[in-house]
Amino acid sequence: MSEIQVAAANDEFRTRLQQAGTDELGGSVKTWSGPADYGQLDTIVAEVAAGGTEVVLLGPGLDPDWAGAVAEHFDRAFPHISVVLVAPPTTATLERAIQAGARGVLDPAASPEEIRHTIDRALDAARRRASNGPGGTGSQRPRNRVMPVLAAKGGAGKTTVAVNLAVALGNRFPGEVVIVDLDLQFGDVATALGVEPTHTIADTLPLGAGLDSMSLKAFLTPKKSANLYALCAPDHPGQADEITPECIHRVLSLLARDFTYVVVDTAAGLDEIALETLDAATDLVILTSMDVPSVRATAKEIDALILLGSDRLPWHVVLNRATSKVGLSVDDIELTLGHAIDVRIPSSRSVPTALNHGAPVYETDSRSPVSRAFGNLADRTADIEASRSGFLRRRSN
Repeated sequence: MSEIQVAAANDEFRTRLQQAGTDELGGSVKTWSGPADYGQLDTIVAEVAAGGTEVVLLGPGLDPDWAGAVAEHFDRAFPHISVVLVAPPTTATLERAIQAGARGVLDPAASPEEIRHTIDRALDAARRRASNGPGGTGSQRPRNRVMPVLAAKGGAGKTTVAVNLAVALGNRFPGEVVIVDLDLQFGDVATALGVEPTHTIADTLPLGAGLDSMSLKAFLTPKKSANLYALCAPDHPGQADEITPECIHRVLSLLARDFTYVVVDTAAGLDEIALETLDAATDLVILTSMDVPSVRATAKEIDALILLGSDRLPWHVVLNRATSKVGLSVDDIELTLGHAIDVRIPSSRSVPTALNHGAPVYETDSRSPVSRAFGNLADRTADIEASRSGFLRRRSN
């Protein structure tokens, strides 16, 4: 039986918890008050963790420092329990939640539907962590992949990598690949692919919970020459504010049922949409480039991903515009990141040239060194290796 614990919940918030249908989750919701004495944290956390607790909501109305300390205690002592901070979702609060190992931030004014969605996500995360523990079966690799391409800073070439990865996968698995543009304000996957979408992800909003696989496919834009589909970003930046994490969750879940490979181009950094994408991810493509600001930001991003528990996933660390002529070596970058570079994509004038013509470089010049690097990345994410006879085969999962 699952159990949800809530610290310092007021009556109005508790009413919305009940309206969210928490009774249907097969467990119970208990309320507890936070101690003022930091010395009691070990005791109170141990008591709360007992009895099958899977999710803890900290707030509303708690002191942020105290809530962060509680979250850190849970992360260290009971990492299988998902902690959610109930506080205004500012950038500072989101960063504090990540640093403390919490699974996210819930607005105290959230609707019952938003509360239920957040709790469902937290329960899923708790059960995945538990299954990845001793004796768990969570290490089995799923066949269908959801692969966000992440970059801590803009300008690293994230869209170029995401698009060419999708095209290389489409070359190997025709019709089984979709790329989703979740850089919702300024995404340009459509431009990079050279397509003019009739529909975008914003068209899914009126359907709400009624969005199903068939209706979602009607919003996809085909890229016939690359054997793939794209779900493009909204036409206008203002539409991005209307797209909720719940919408992203439903879209990615539906696409993962129908496509073997879902490549996701994200906005730079880790916002609410990126966190939602991480919950759906089966692999992470982590991108950096050969400049000090990008490498340092990527190192911080990796630390945040580890705190979020995303190191349970396969990582593919990609160095874009790899060149030895900028005074920074690959060894220096690997030392700073604490992770080996898996794929090096060389600098090439053909990349911006292809982008300006609205044609991915992998499609226009698949034999070039840069295209071969994108092909290597596709092979890694698809578990393909070269056999001795020269043909490609899948690795066993």
